[in-house]
Amino acid sequence: MDAIRDRLRDLPFFAGLEAKTLTAIAAVSVWQSVPGGWELFSQDTRSDALHINISGRLIVVRTNQEGEDHVVGYVRAGEPAGEMSVLSGETHSASVFALRDTEILSIKLEEVNRLILEHGDFAAALARIVLDRARHPKASFQQSAPRIFAFIASSPSIDVDAHVRELANRVSRYQVNATYFPATEDALDSRAFDRVENAHDVVLLAAKVDHSPWYRFVLRHADRFLVLARRDGRPSEPFPLTAEHGIRARKFRLVDLVMLAEGVKTTSAAQWMDAIGASRIINLKDNSCVDRLARIIAGKSVGLVLSGGGARAYAHIGAVRAMRESGVPIDFICGASMGAVVAACVSMDWSQAEMEQRITEAFVSSNPLGDHVLPVVALTRGSRVDHRLMHHFGDAKIEDLTTPFFCVSSNIVNGTARIHNRGSLRKALRASIALPGILPPVIEDDALLVDGAVVNNFPTDIMAALHRGVTIGVDVAREGVIDINAFRDPPGFFSWVFQHGFSAAPPIVSLLMRTATARREDISTERPADIMIAPNVSGVELRDWKKFDIAVAEGYRTAKASIEENWATLAPIIRAANKK
Repeated sequence: MDAIRDRLRDLPFFAGLEAKTLTAIAAVSVWQSVPGGWELFSQDTRSDALHINISGRLIVVRTNQEGEDHVVGYVRAGEPAGEMSVLSGETHSASVFALRDTEILSIKLEEVNRLILEHGDFAAALARIVLDRARHPKASFQQSAPRIFAFIASSPSIDVDAHVRELANRVSRYQVNATYFPATEDALDSRAFDRVENAHDVVLLAAKVDHSPWYRFVLRHADRFLVLARRDGRPSEPFPLTAEHGIRARKFRLVDLVMLAEGVKTTSAAQWMDAIGASRIINLKDNSCVDRLARIIAGKSVGLVLSGGGARAYAHIGAVRAMRESGVPIDFICGASMGAVVAACVSMDWSQAEMEQRITEAFVSSNPLGDHVLPVVALTRGSRVDHRLMHHFGDAKIEDLTTPFFCVSSNIVNGTARIHNRGSLRKALRASIALPGILPPVIEDDALLVDGAVVNNFPTDIMAALHRGVTIGVDVAREGVIDINAFRDPPGFFSWVFQHGFSAAPPIVSLLMRTATARREDISTERPADIMIAPNVSGVELRDWKKFDIAVAEGYRTAKASIEENWATLAPIIRAANKK
C-alpha cells in the first residue's frame, strides 16, 4: 500500500489530495498491467470500476452505427478513464485500449462511491477532470504528443543503430532532451524504462524484425513506429508491428514509412505503405531529409499551406523565395487549386529559378484556359492544362517526392474534401484545379472531383493534424479578387468575341473562379495557421495570368515582413536547422 500511495503523490490527478484520502485510495485500489493492444473496457458496456493511468498511454475509440472506429482522445499518465460512466451510471460511450504497455490503478465502483461520500477532495478532483474534458474535448490530442519512437529496420543490411544515434543527436539541437537505445536481444525492466521516459522528452528505440524479447518490448512500449525500408527491399505482409492480441488496436498505432536511398529501386513506396499501414512517408535522400525527420520527432516541423486563387497564387512563389532566403525549412507542404501546383513545384525539390521558369512557361506565356468550347460540362476542353501538367510533372508519384506533399480536391457527389497524398501527382493536381464550369471534372471511382477550393480552399486544419510543429499559411483568395465593373451592363456573347477574340476569357470565367474560392472570412477555422501571410494582390484578378511579376513581388514582400514579425517563433528552428 505504501508503494501505491508514494506513486499517487507524483500524479497530477492526485495533486492536492489530503494524506488520509491518498491512504484510503491506496487501500481499495488494484494495480494491474495492461499489455499494449489490449482493451481496458468496451463501448456500450456497464462500468464496474474507475481506472487511473499510472504509466503508458491509453487511446479512446468510438464506433459509429456503420461500424467505423474513430479516435476521440488519449488518456495520459496520471489521468482517469471511465469516470463519466462511473458518475452517470450509464454505459461507456467509447472503448479504451492500451496503445502501449500501460499500468493501471483500478478502483471498484462501490469503492468510488464511498470515496466520493467520505472524501470531498476526491469528489472535487473527479469533478474537475469531468468539467475540463467537457470544456476542452480535443485537448488530449494536443497534449498527447508521442514520446517513445520505435525505429524498425526491415532488413538486416540497414544499420538502424547508426540512424537512431544520428537522429538523437539532431533532435537534441532543437532543445529537446532526447536519448536512445540501440537494438539488442534482452528486454528492459519496465520500471527502469519508466524512469528513463520520465527523465526525457523523447526516447528513440532501435530494433530489428526478429523474435527477440527486445523486439517484443519495443512493440509494446512505442507510441509511434518508423519503419526503415530500402528501395530494393520487399515488405512482408502482414508486417509484424503488434502481437496477435492487439490486432484491433494496431490500426490506431501511428506508423511512418522512412524510405532510404539505398539499393536499386525494385519496389514502390506504395507497396510498403500498404504493408505497414503507414500514415506518412519520409524519404531520406540527403542530410536535409534527415534534418526534416529530426524536426518531426522533436515536434518542431514546419508545414506550409498554400491557398487557391488563380493567377494570384503566383504570390506563393514569392513567399517560398522569402522562406528559402530566411532559412525557414519546409517539412510538409500542401495546397488547393493553383496553390497545389506551386506546392508541387516545391515538393519536386526544384530550385527557385527552375520553379519560376516552369510556372512562367506553363501559365504566363499563354493562357492555360484558352481552349474554349461551347459548354456542355465546362467552358474549356482542359487539354492545355492536361498537356502542361504532363510536361512538367510527368509520371511523378506523390509518395516519392522529396518534401511530403498533399493537395485537396472536392467530391461534389457528397460535398467532402478528397485528400491526395499518394499516387499520380499529375492526376491529383488535375483534380485540385478543376474549377467547376471552367475545367471538366475528374472522375475517380464513384467520386466526381472538382477544384479543392470548393470545399476547403485553405486546408490548415488538415496540415495541423499532420504534424506537431509550426503551420504557416499563405492565403491569396481574400477580398479584391474580382472586378465588379466587368459585370455592369455586360455585352452579349458575339459582341464580346468581336471585341476580345476567342482567346480571351470572358467575365464568366472570373465569376466561376471567384465562386469556387469565395468563403466567409469571419468564420473561425478550427485549426488555423500559426503564422498567417495574406499578400494584398489587389491589382491581380484570378485570371490575370500575365501579371506574374506583380504577384510574386507582393508575396515576397508580405512573407518577408511576416517572417520578421514572427522571428521569435522561427529563429530557434532556423538556428538548429543550420547547426552542424
